[in-house]
Amino acid sequence: MNKIVINGEDIKIENSDGIEVSVGEASKFLNVQSVKIKVLKDTDIVIWASEVDIKLDFYINVISGVKANIYEYKSKGDYKFQYKYYLEENSYLNIEKVNDGNNIKEMNLINLNGENAVVNFNLKTICKDIEKYNFLVYHNAKNTVSNILNNGVNILDGKLEFNVSGFVSNGITGCDINQKARIINMTENICVIKPNLFIDEEDVTANHSAHIGTFAYDDVFYLMSRGISKREALNLLIKGFLLKGVTYYRDVLEEVINKYWR
Repeated sequence: MNKIVINGEDIKIENSDGIEVSVGEASKFLNVQSVKIKVLKDTDIVIWASEVDIKLDFYINVISGVKANIYEYKSKGDYKFQYKYYLEENSYLNIEKVNDGNNIKEMNLINLNGENAVVNFNLKTICKDIEKYNFLVYHNAKNTVSNILNNGVNILDGKLEFNVSGFVSNGITGCDINQKARIINMTENICVIKPNLFIDEEDVTANHSAHIGTFAYDDVFYLMSRGISKREALNLLIKGFLLKGVTYYRDVLEEVINKYWR
C-alpha cells in the first residue's frame, strides 16, 4: 500500500512500492507544486490531505497492463488541485474520492491513450462552501471506457458544481462513456451540473444523467412513520446515498456524515 500524506504545506511519501514518485518545488510565479506518480505494477495508492495551504498539480501515469486503485480523502482547508491522468494500453484505474473540505476547486484531465484502457471515477462530497469540479475525459484510443460518478450533498453556505465533458474523435471506435451526477441540495443556494458529450464517431456508447433536488418526501415520511426522527431519517438517507460504492474510506465517510447529522 502506497501512501501520500499532505498536511498543510508538507507532503510526505510514506511508501512507494510499485510506483515512482517525485515532488517538485513550488513555482515562483504561480506557487504551484507538482506531484508526479508513475504506476509500474498493480497497486493501491492512498492520498490523505488535511488543512491544505498549497496548490498542487498531480501527474499520474498508469503504464500498459497495470491495474491501480487511488483512494483520496480531503478534510478542512481550501483546495486548488489539478490532476492529469494518463492511461496506457490495457491499463485500469479506479479512483475513489471522499471530500470534506471547505473551499474546493478541482480540475481532472483524463487521457485514455491506449486501447482497452478503463477509468472508474467515484466522487463523494459534502459541500459547505464553494466547490467546483471540472472533468475533461479524452478517449484517444479505441475500445476505451470511462465511468464518471459524482455525488454530493449541499448544506450551509454550499454552492456545488459538477462540469463533465467527454471527447471522442472520428475513427476512435468502440468506446463506452458514462456520466452520472446527482446533488442533494438542502439549501436555497444554486447548484449546477453540466454534462457534455463531444462525439464525432457513431460506433460509441454514451450515456449521461444529471439530477439536482432533495430526497423524496415519501422516503422521509416513511422513516418518520416508523418512529425515526427527521434528523435520523436524513442521516440514513444520506448514508445510503453517499456510501454506495465507497470501499477504503467508508468508515471515515460515515463519521463525517454523523458529524453533520447526529
